[in-house]
Amino acid sequence: MAEFKPGDGVLIHTGASGVGLAANQLARTWQATNVVTTASTSDKLDWLLKMPNGPTHAVNYKTQDFAAEVKKITNGKGVDVIVDFPGQSHFVKNIDALAVDGRMTMLALLSGAEVSSFSLLPILYKRLRIQGSTLRSRSEEYQADLIKRFTLTVGDSITGESGVGPLRTFIHKVYSMSNIQDAHRDMESNTTVGKLIVTLT
Repeated sequence: MAEFKPGDGVLIHTGASGVGLAANQLARTWQATNVVTTASTSDKLDWLLKMPNGPTHAVNYKTQDFAAEVKKITNGKGVDVIVDFPGQSHFVKNIDALAVDGRMTMLALLSGAEVSSFSLLPILYKRLRIQGSTLRSRSEEYQADLIKRFTLTVGDSITGESGVGPLRTFIHKVYSMSNIQDAHRDMESNTTVGKLIVTLT
């Protein structure tokens, strides 16, 4: 959707989430120049920077201005692509962080859906494109085709955390259904890295 191409600079939010980890690795695999990711703690940032095929830069969005950091990293240009999940809390800085002709794909609204007191001017003079999507609203045919294309493109590159491929799956913890409340508590704590899995048997 973001029409990523080799050489683009990328900003990925919620970098320690399951989707964020995948996006960081895909951007590196597809030859991004800079892969900047955000997270909320120094522990997560350290883990992300040590991850094989992970981001080139990591920013604490709670203690740093990620738009200013992106500009430092890109020598003032900004990034070509942003993958966003927070929504409202990051929107204005996202616009600031985008380069001319930049593209932002919004996949969630974790912090809220309404942005107030925002100037539309940068969207015009930087020729920005903002697009939203959620798989829940897509047809079964679209989802099947997406899975097929993803499998053909990078399926052979995916391994487990201890593997050697460029795309690795990272699982924070596996819970039994009887411990589903623990899974929710861990997720709400915002300390997890990777996917949380609940078994149904």
